[in-house]
Amino acid sequence: MATFQFRLARVLEWYQKRTRLEEDRIRVLLADLERMTAGIANIRASREAVEKSLLNEGSLQAADFLALSGYRQRSRREELALERTRTRTEGVLVEQRARVKALRTRVRLLEKLRERRIAEFRLAEDHELEELAADSFRAAAFRANLPHA
Repeated sequence: MATFQFRLARVLEWYQKRTRLEEDRIRVLLADLERMTAGIANIRASREAVEKSLLNEGSLQAADFLALSGYRQRSRREELALERTRTRTEGVLVEQRARVKALRTRVRLLEKLRERRIAEFRLAEDHELEELAADSFRAAAFRANLPHA
């Protein structure tokens, strides 16, 4: 008897591999988002700590206020740049998730097709066995009805 071979097995394997690669990209994007969010929080915390430190000193010179103002502006620019990058990355993540969803759908369809083909193969195999058994039974009956010499 023949063994089952799914003609689209290589296509299914390719889609499964591609799905895993795209899922890995999602994990990388999520890690990037986490780092950016932590970076934004660190910038904010650092800025607040510097402001509190300077304001708690009591008397401040004009140069201190100028330095604080420059620091605030620079840290705010860094924060905004990280927020813009995070927003772009979130958009890429949405697209990536849609891509993975489409790939998973293709994989599921191919797996269902494979299962259907396996069921058809087994049904044909069972039918072939029944035919063989019937032929064997008929041959045995025929031999039993032959006159003995």
